[in-house]
Amino acid sequence: MTKLEVVFLGTSSATPTRNRSLPAIAIRREGQVILMDCGEGAQGSFVRFGLGLNKEMLILITHLHGDHVNGLLGLLQTMSMSQRVRSLTLIAPPELFGWLKATMEVFHIGLTFDIGLVPVRSGVVHRGKDFRVRAARANHSVDAWSFVFEELPRPGVFDPNKARSLGVPEGKKWSSLQRGRSVVVAGARIRPGQVLGPERQGRSIGYSGDTRPTKRLARFFSGVELLIFDSTFAARDAKKAVERKHSTSTEAARLAREAGAKRLVLTHFSARYKRTDGLLRESRKIFPDTVAARDGLILDVPAVQ
Repeated sequence: MTKLEVVFLGTSSATPTRNRSLPAIAIRREGQVILMDCGEGAQGSFVRFGLGLNKEMLILITHLHGDHVNGLLGLLQTMSMSQRVRSLTLIAPPELFGWLKATMEVFHIGLTFDIGLVPVRSGVVHRGKDFRVRAARANHSVDAWSFVFEELPRPGVFDPNKARSLGVPEGKKWSSLQRGRSVVVAGARIRPGQVLGPERQGRSIGYSGDTRPTKRLARFFSGVELLIFDSTFAARDAKKAVERKHSTSTEAARLAREAGAKRLVLTHFSARYKRTDGLLRESRKIFPDTVAARDGLILDVPAVQ
């Protein structure tokens, strides 16, 4: 089974602290990295946490506030200086592309690799070999988006006894059936459904970016294995959350409960809170399976049973 991990590179909001860098979260999966937001200093975190600079990569940007995007140019330049040759895909609000091109020209930055620029929109924004990424509008002070990474369903468990009873010889034909492909044995077509159990659901990870909680987002994140949600403020600062178009820890918990998420991770903490214990306690009263993110935290997303 493919290992799926989430690495928290930066968990602060607009202002970094001694212990928290600006927003950046990486999904690490089978030699591939999917980066969600890219706050200042992300290139240093890539090196520190061993993510690698020449991996197959997809970058998702939720919105064009500096704390979520100011690290992008430095990361791309560091990749070039490390002689990256593999192309990558950047999915973001389209205004970012003009800024990126102009800034690279001013600083005389030439990349050693190609970038595929994809404007973000509602619906499926990327299809990989065995996963996809969907986007939905968030509710923030600027045009902002939320993302769901989801693996495609996997074939059911292979039953060797059924295969033998149908006369399928071990080897390549077993392997083909396990991958969901039909085979021919003695002139008869054997279909995967004859030897496989029920289809197995893939894993999913939701990321809110900066947002107020909304019914639309609760539907968008329905049933995700792991929900990473804006928790800039404690419940006592709910007025500030409303004014600045962010969420509190309790609002994140309520949305996770409404969405039927399996686990919730709070992140994007205001620098006013030196510790996140209080926000975590508030959330767990509503949604017990909650974790407070910290820089360097690595969470494994186990296979769906």
